[in-house]
Amino acid sequence: MPPKLRRPSTSRPPRVCLAIGAAAAAGLLGACGGSNSVTSPTATPLTPAQIQSRYSAAATLYNRTVGQVALAENASCDAGSPGVSLSACQSALSEQRQATIAYDNSLRATTFSGAAATDASHLLGDDAAIESLLEQAATAPSVALIATLQARIVPLLATAATDAAALRTDIGLPTPA
Repeated sequence: MPPKLRRPSTSRPPRVCLAIGAAAAAGLLGACGGSNSVTSPTATPLTPAQIQSRYSAAATLYNRTVGQVALAENASCDAGSPGVSLSACQSALSEQRQATIAYDNSLRATTFSGAAATDASHLLGDDAAIESLLEQAATAPSVALIATLQARIVPLLATAATDAAALRTDIGLPTPA
């Protein structure tokens, strides 16, 4: 946890410090002269191998996490299961949502081009809808309502899997068996 920032003790009132700080900043900016536009260094494009590696790492972590979560979901979210538990079901759905968000953040951090960019965009759109429904399910007041939401999630998961397979093909990875 970062240390708490404290206002330095000074005999000057805070407004005087702000005025001095603003004048100093203006002087420094004026000394730089030239263009007012801010430029940032151009990122070096990733190699195909780097893109494959990033995608594989994100997909592997997602698949591992969701595989474990699925066991908890199957046991706790099925109204006919002897282990049905609203709180355990909500927790599993929340974990699935967090895994999806982490996967999507990894995709967003990778610059794709061409068809891969299009398929990544489709996948992120599908996942946004899934994340929204998972959030609703994770806070639903009953297992019956969760079942209704899951019925909407399942087709989206199938579409996302199709988009992910297309993305894998676009970046030169085999489709998982």
